[in-house]
Amino acid sequence: MQGPDPRRRARREVVAAIIGAEAGAGIGLLALGATPLAPIGLAAAGAVLGAGVMSLRHALIRRWLRSQLRAVRQ
Repeated sequence: MQGPDPRRRARREVVAAIIGAEAGAGIGLLALGATPLAPIGLAAAGAVLGAGVMSLRHALIRRWLRSQLRAVRQ
């Protein structure tokens, strides 16, 4: 079988980075289309921001869940 396994889901951070890059490129084209390399820069910034937000969200949810489990134990 060639390519990735279609039964496995992609990580949320990867999906968020792709969506962030597409949104950044779209905003860059609409707002700063005449400026050279602006859409590429905004696409890169959107990818970093999307992946960062998802990893931060994941860490916060994990921390909240741990605190809930500690409260149940006591």
